[in-house]
Amino acid sequence: MTALIAWGQGTLLATAALMLLVLAVRVPVRRLAGPRLAYLLWALPALRLVLPPVPADIGSVLPGGGAAGMSVLFAGPVTAGVASPAAASSIGVVLASIWLAGAVGLLATYALRHARYCRRLLASAMDFGRVGNIRIIAADVEGPLAFGVFRRCIAVPRNFARDYEPAERELALAHEAAHHARGDLLANWLSLVVLAAHWWNPVAWIAVRAFREDQEIAADAHVLAGRPRAAQALYAHVLAKAAGVGALPACNLNARSNLKGRLLMIGQHPRSRRRLAVGAVLLPLFGGVALAATAATPAATAPGRQAVTIGVKPDGAGGYALVVGGAAVAAGAPLPGGMTLPADFSAPAGCDLNAGAKPRAMAIKGSGTTRTYTVTCGSAGPAPVRATLAEGLASLQTMRASVASQPASAVFPEAERTHALGAIDGSIRELRDTIAALG
Repeated sequence: MTALIAWGQGTLLATAALMLLVLAVRVPVRRLAGPRLAYLLWALPALRLVLPPVPADIGSVLPGGGAAGMSVLFAGPVTAGVASPAAASSIGVVLASIWLAGAVGLLATYALRHARYCRRLLASAMDFGRVGNIRIIAADVEGPLAFGVFRRCIAVPRNFARDYEPAERELALAHEAAHHARGDLLANWLSLVVLAAHWWNPVAWIAVRAFREDQEIAADAHVLAGRPRAAQALYAHVLAKAAGVGALPACNLNARSNLKGRLLMIGQHPRSRRRLAVGAVLLPLFGGVALAATAATPAATAPGRQAVTIGVKPDGAGGYALVVGGAAVAAGAPLPGGMTLPADFSAPAGCDLNAGAKPRAMAIKGSGTTRTYTVTCGSAGPAPVRATLAEGLASLQTMRASVASQPASAVFPEAERTHALGAIDGSIRELRDTIAALG
């Protein structure tokens, strides 16, 4: 469960980082390589959500990835702001439960709302014709919209034939048919899943709005591709006339929120074939690098890897001993995982070995890799033998006083009490003789 929670945290952070990346580059990519390639950038967060993580120490299996040097990265008290494993696990389970409830609630809310919306449209709709295998209905909608992943439909206003000229109707239907042909309806459902996973994250809500804007602009480019420039003015008129309110997961011809941006994009000159070709080559490379950069997981959680704990314990002579797996090791010795302990590792520099010192921990990382080891310093040196024997003697004396104060009874006869006192007195004599022998 802990590993699953850790993977979920890493994946959500990675997808959020990719959303921010796409939000940052989408407009420049649209201007340089066209809106259809810019729209494809939104596949990166969705892919990161479903792709398995890449172990962070994958570099160790690559040429030059197994560097043996290590350096101290952090030293500090173990108890300073660090929850116990049990407490951390419990908090993680609670947070995961809250996250899951929010994700399921959001997804269910949108799915039920969409189902009711589609039923209401179909219940009062009238057949208006077909475009290929897509059914066209006249219903109570503000502007043309596409819906249905398996049963493909396009809904148009009831006055569609009256208010739209034939050329305008053809462009409007071509736009909605493009959504079906490009798989935009399925993409909307996938974006809803990503949004549900990030229901708590304001970046995701901003990203979904930007995704829908890029989707509509890409569909505009699809419709206008190969058409004469005279069609642009007519298409802009259709967009203004059909302005409606966009809502997941249907595809409106136009949401009022992005009308200005789409009209500006229509007026731009088409990209050259060379620029589109360069974009088509660079986009997969950019996506691969972005996915790889956000795919690393901590080495401690990587499958098949074992976390290494290095114990630093006082040796009783003012120095210290390093212990790994119950066996003493020396500086420069090999450690599990193919790394070595730094030859210049100095435990006293990071560990307080005096009596009463608090436990401390240091994380050391191999250069050129992300493999991490944890160093745990001993809390105090071993207590002197005389002090240990003195504590035992005091305990025996306390026990003798307790037994001696108890009166004889049927449960504890006098003979047994006398025998117990004799045994305790013998142990006390032996301890006193041992302490005297120590000097």
